[in-house]
Amino acid sequence: MKTTDKDSCLILVSLLVKHGVRHVVISPGSRNAPLVVALAQCDAIEKTVVIDERSAAFIALGKASIVDGAVALVCTSGTAVLNYAPAIAEAYYRKLPIVVV
Repeated sequence: MKTTDKDSCLILVSLLVKHGVRHVVISPGSRNAPLVVALAQCDAIEKTVVIDERSAAFIALGKASIVDGAVALVCTSGTAVLNYAPAIAEAYYRKLPIVVV
């Protein structure tokens, strides 16, 4: 497979690039596999893979504090995203741009 056949994933990746997102931290799983495949084929975005969602969120927070632009976070399901909460709260109060997908 060269890329995903899921149009929504391709559109999302192109929108991230269009809006200046150049870094993404991915916590891969079966539910976000099409999005991970679409991101993997995008040379305009630097990918960092971190299995643990809580750690991934703090890595994204650190990246957001040193890069010029937003950092995207990608995880699998509703319960996984709850692990992002502490880092997202800190990003909010520090006014650091993080896009949670």
